[in-house]
Amino acid sequence: MKKTGILICAAALLSSQLFAESKAFMLRNNGPLRKANDTNGVEWAEAVPAGTELALESSEIVKKDLITSSKTYPDVSFYKVKYKKETYFVQESDVEIGESLSVLQADSVLFTKPTLSSFRNAILETGTLVVAGESASQLNKTFVKISFYDTNDGLKRVRYVDSNNISSSDRDVKAVILLETARATKNEDLQKELIDNVKQLKKSALIEDYIAKETAKILNVSTFSDDSIMQIDSYIAYITTSDSSKVNVRSLPGTAGDVIAQFESVSNPAVMVSMKTEETEEIEGIKESWYYVTELDSETLEQKSGGIEGWVFGGFIKVN
Repeated sequence: MKKTGILICAAALLSSQLFAESKAFMLRNNGPLRKANDTNGVEWAEAVPAGTELALESSEIVKKDLITSSKTYPDVSFYKVKYKKETYFVQESDVEIGESLSVLQADSVLFTKPTLSSFRNAILETGTLVVAGESASQLNKTFVKISFYDTNDGLKRVRYVDSNNISSSDRDVKAVILLETARATKNEDLQKELIDNVKQLKKSALIEDYIAKETAKILNVSTFSDDSIMQIDSYIAYITTSDSSKVNVRSLPGTAGDVIAQFESVSNPAVMVSMKTEETEEIEGIKESWYYVTELDSETLEQKSGGIEGWVFGGFIKVN
């Protein structure tokens, strides 16, 4: 009996040690951590970025009243967690329990089951932080189960993606978290420091391209080098698309440039093209340079007073 008691105590101790290492990862950006009040309610305390690791105090879901400035929501599901040695409650739909985080290193088609026939007409973008689970194979494709936060509906979702699109590299995950922290801060010195830290990390090739483009957007710099931009003999062209959609005009060549205006392609506006990038970029399957254009009067074909000027992707420029 004494020996059995010792074994039971040892098992309980081992179980508590294992559980103490359990983690919950915040999937929602600016995810709220809440403190308990004197009743059965919890109130907002602070927000943490997506990817924040929280120590799970208990895997048991507890029901609490969620108190906001405008309304109280009864019986909401929460986990009890530790963050920076403080105890908080975090909404079950904002986090996922797991051993580690992963990140999508390519835009990924979503599947409801690990089968090709369960394809959903939805894409999860590169750079999305996920908690990866079990994998399953069908024919020559391996699927991985992922949990992520659906920003459109404000819900945690579980889907499957192609395993080739997931990176479990700690460096890739850390790079994306640092990048998102840099994007959120308004402190320019801190932002530059965070981005410098991102650049120093050795990352996988696919996520490196994503990081470079997103960094350029944050710093509002072009991904194209100055040496790539060349003056050309000016010529008249027209802005056109296959579906008459609006065409973005950017402050800098490349998708990292700020959108400063839009052309209504349905009216086939005329432009004067005067510069281009020697390097190309691929957008929607089209590989083209970026061109600096100046809007023209549609009748006189002279520079339009107060017209649009900026960089446009070459896939939307046609010469009649």
